Amino acid sequence: MSKTIIVPKNKEAENALDYDTASKEQLVELNLSEQEFEKLWNEGVFFLINKVSKCNIDDYEDEHITDLSLISNTLIELNKILDGSEKIIKMFEFALIYKTSIHFYF
Repeated sequence: MSKTIIVPKNKEAENALDYDTASKEQLVELNLSEQEFEKLWNEGVFFLINKVSKCNIDDYEDEHITDLSLISNTLIELNKILDGSEKIIKMFEFALIYKTSIHFYF
């Protein structure tokens, strides 16, 4: 099963995502393979995200972070443990650039 992380490109896209009507053009999507997900899981990435952003990302769970300060704080912490080129870091950067949210569909 695919694990997808989505960032809406604007508030309109964010609202459309809530109603499952967002188009592909309105979103930035990152599809993680099982191997990529397991690597991030084993490195404690999702544990860190959960701790900093006060959410509950887990295997087979959907979750989202809408508070930009939590997204920013999480990005700071992720940069401490990951190479800045990691795709998941880019998704947090997009959420801040677009001033929207980040959604985890696992």
